[in-house]
Amino acid sequence: MFGIGLDETYEVAVYEDFAIDVRPGDLVFVTGPSGSGKSVLLARLVEAMRADQGPIVDLAAIALPADRSVIDGLPCPFERGLELLSSAGLADAFLCLRRPDELSDGQRWRLRLAHALCECGMRPSAVLVADEFCSTLDRLSARAIAYRVRRLATRHGLTVVAASAHDDILEDLDPDVLVVKHEGQEAEVAYRDNERQVAPR
Repeated sequence: MFGIGLDETYEVAVYEDFAIDVRPGDLVFVTGPSGSGKSVLLARLVEAMRADQGPIVDLAAIALPADRSVIDGLPCPFERGLELLSSAGLADAFLCLRRPDELSDGQRWRLRLAHALCECGMRPSAVLVADEFCSTLDRLSARAIAYRVRRLATRHGLTVVAASAHDDILEDLDPDVLVVKHEGQEAEVAYRDNERQVAPR
């Protein structure tokens, strides 16, 4: 009816001849419309970085301990845990005493961010990966979290690779490497450091 046969296969190229210069300590942000191939590009980028830069800490793979309070579930010293919870926007004392299943979806996302930051702190040269970065948060919280992540990345030399269709956090995230993925094969790369060569598309 729609001209689509079940026995037919289609090949779609998400990108072609794409090159990017990512260095340790870079904050990389991939953005573009939904369905443009951001997640595919992010996965291939992380795959390439795994061999070059060190262990990967994927925000989506963080398992939250269900039987502990928010503050007790973090695998780091108490003071450091409070600092990371504050950076993730979870500094409220009552939130710290709740279990993860008592939090909202947005709060659980921020708790995973605190866990990921804690894990990165314990694993030198780790790369923090966050697909759908701040996508489930209200936009004011998203901007605040983006700003805090930028500060933490700068302070600790943390390599961060994030992707989101929301570009309203660009100013606060202030990425070292910005990838704008368009529909089809086109992707633009821009570097905060003007002396760095722009990667060919």
